Amino acid sequence: MDKTLPQLADELAADQATLERELAEIELLLGQATTEAERHETRRLQAEERVRTLERDDPTAAELPEARSALLAQTRRVTLMQAQLDVLGGKQRTLQRFRDRLTEILPIVRDAPSAGADATAGPKTNPGEDLAAEEQLRREIARQMHDGPAQSIANIALQAHVVQRLFERQPEQAQAELAELVRMVEHALAATKDFIFDIRPMVLDDLGLVPTLRRSSLERGRRAGVAVRFESLGADQRLSSELESALFRIIDDAMSGYLSGAPAALSVKLDWAPGSVRATIHASTAVATQSAATQAHAVVAAARRERTMPAALASMIREQERDDTLRATGLPEDAWNEIRLRADAAELQVALSSDRSTLEVSAATG
Repeated sequence: MDKTLPQLADELAADQATLERELAEIELLLGQATTEAERHETRRLQAEERVRTLERDDPTAAELPEARSALLAQTRRVTLMQAQLDVLGGKQRTLQRFRDRLTEILPIVRDAPSAGADATAGPKTNPGEDLAAEEQLRREIARQMHDGPAQSIANIALQAHVVQRLFERQPEQAQAELAELVRMVEHALAATKDFIFDIRPMVLDDLGLVPTLRRSSLERGRRAGVAVRFESLGADQRLSSELESALFRIIDDAMSGYLSGAPAALSVKLDWAPGSVRATIHASTAVATQSAATQAHAVVAAARRERTMPAALASMIREQERDDTLRATGLPEDAWNEIRLRADAAELQVALSSDRSTLEVSAATG
């Protein structure tokens, strides 16, 4: 049964009230978790100081294995509490955005004129399709969570059991395993932050487009082992949440697509002007590809001089050389198709150069 606007407004108001209650609960939990985290950190520092003192004064002391075990336990508690704080903080920011959005929408729905029978004749979305898209998104997030952070946490738990057993039986060997456990925790924390950033970077809402792209270019360049240069020219400004999200996703997808071809370098530039912004993403030709192209030119030229290569074959070699260059430095077709879809949905202008090495995105900001 279709809902009327007053009914929809009442449901939105109820959702708003629910969000307010949940935000209040999260605020309370954050306060409690912060206090608990501070207490555990204090105990961890005390345990660390005790281990350091025993190792300095009497490395063979019988209390040393117990002290190390206590330090490991406190470190584990601190790590878990910090992870809980991060999760609660992320959920709080998400609910605040939903609450603020409802606050904007609710008056519009309440003030809108009631829709008559004729008003319902327009196009309607298919609820089944919306649910299928949402379910697909949930499956993708769950898969990435399972293959990434969840797997890392499982490995950490296994390593923690190993360290615990070694402290009881072979304390000297446990030191090396403890160092490995710390490394795994740090790696898992970094992977979890990358996972959250890839899904929805919180810094985009907090600081805006330029700081988010600067961080994204550094991170993607670091992972790909490619120099990524980012610059922003002109006076940047905060844009609407929808526009910032669309621009970030398009530029980030372009970076990911170009870096998959291992170019020699990648540059990302924002040009701000009154009422508009233009982003330019350019991939430089890989050195290896340039070398191969030079060799191909030499082979074709030599064969032509000796008249040993048919013209058709020489043409095929040149075409293959061009295709290899585009594959190495050009934006992949699937990335380009995704970018065009995003741009159309956000009413942005995108253009790809003929050699696919340069992408431009333009948006009105006024």
